[in-house]
Amino acid sequence: MPRKAAGPHERALGAELRALRQATGPKLTVTAAASRLGWSKSMLSNLENGKRKTSAHEVAALLDLYGITGDRRDRLVERAEGGRGPGLWERNLPGVPPETNTLAGYENEAVRLLCWEPLLVPDLLRTVDYTRAFLTAGGVDPRDVEPRLMALLRRQQVLRGDVEYVALVGEAALHTAVGGRRVMAEQWRDVLRTAGLPNVRIGIVPSTAVHPGMTGPFLLVEFPVAEPIAHVGLQRSAVFLERGDVAPYVTTAARVAAVALGATESLRLVTARADELEGGT
Repeated sequence: MPRKAAGPHERALGAELRALRQATGPKLTVTAAASRLGWSKSMLSNLENGKRKTSAHEVAALLDLYGITGDRRDRLVERAEGGRGPGLWERNLPGVPPETNTLAGYENEAVRLLCWEPLLVPDLLRTVDYTRAFLTAGGVDPRDVEPRLMALLRRQQVLRGDVEYVALVGEAALHTAVGGRRVMAEQWRDVLRTAGLPNVRIGIVPSTAVHPGMTGPFLLVEFPVAEPIAHVGLQRSAVFLERGDVAPYVTTAARVAAVALGATESLRLVTARADELEGGT
């Protein structure tokens, strides 16, 4: 049976296995570890870099070599058994861009998500009505709207877990009319409810602030061990940046966060805007 393509799950698992190898005493090189298991150097290198789907048997062999026992060993073997392939879902969904599945996989492996959106409500905070209005206005095929809504709702479940979620939202987004007053009022009320989760923080970035994030939105995804990636949306697709390419986004995220209002003041502005929309003034 052919192996499934590697993806976010494998990238995160591989990074943790690499860290375990590097922590062995005396330190094992990739060549030495592979040789002791009868593997090629490229096989282990690809596994550690998330470029190869691995099996629970292979992970168990590595952990035995590294002397990992107990709960940590069981957890890593279980993660290998539950590998999902290239994304969060077993197969790409009809009507949903393939990169959405990959993004969902990365979000599911993350310990921290930082989203910067200058003009719109961030994906993971959007209501169904807001998203439907935005997709329709963007010319998405009507047949694809519902599958994309289903995919978004599934992605949003990550906020009910342990991941830390920071949404930096441009002040202009408060006044961007997507779907009309009722939709926008319900959208901002829903943002306020989600902001009540202990792992969610909303920061409004004043329109008067000047910062490098003015060039466009992005999502920064951070993992327990693996290096972070940046997800940057394009007109009809998206790109995932890593290693040296992600460094400017890490710097930009810090600078945008530095000029954002605090949580209390941010939520006060959101509440005021929701009140204004509901009042019809």
